Amino acid sequence: MNIIDQRYLDGANRYCTEPCLLSILDLGHPAPYSASDMQRLRTSLKTALPGLRQGRSLIGVVGDDVDAPGRGLQLARLIQSVAIELHRLTGDEVMMGFVGGVPKMPGRYRLILPFRCGTVANAALNLAIGLVGALLDGKEIPLAAGLAELRGIAAAGMPSQQSVLIAA
Repeated sequence: MNIIDQRYLDGANRYCTEPCLLSILDLGHPAPYSASDMQRLRTSLKTALPGLRQGRSLIGVVGDDVDAPGRGLQLARLIQSVAIELHRLTGDEVMMGFVGGVPKMPGRYRLILPFRCGTVANAALNLAIGLVGALLDGKEIPLAAGLAELRGIAAAGMPSQQSVLIAA
């Protein structure tokens, strides 16, 4: 699993009415994991991220039948949900995202993550891919350290309350 293309889209665009991060995720194969792998992953994620919204924040799922067996869409949706939850844990309330299959490119998915700070969105997505990949491989990932780093990026990229008050 890796990001093969990524762009920051400012303002209203084809996918969102606010700035967002457009990423193309390559799963490496249209159906890289079995149903039992996915169930084990979901269980592990519930333990690691109790606040995970499990896809309820996703809109506009396009490109595959969600219930079709052997498709990577479920994994792409789960990665998007994890990225949204990680982003939310930095204090930025991201409420929606978009996942769609890339036409004529099996195993590749378009992920849209709205943001206030693009650097945080990018870091959250990379942490989500690392977390999901590690859990699928049966490895532990130091999530607390990853979240601390993500929060540091958010703190550095967002204006503080004091500077906002001074600017007003």
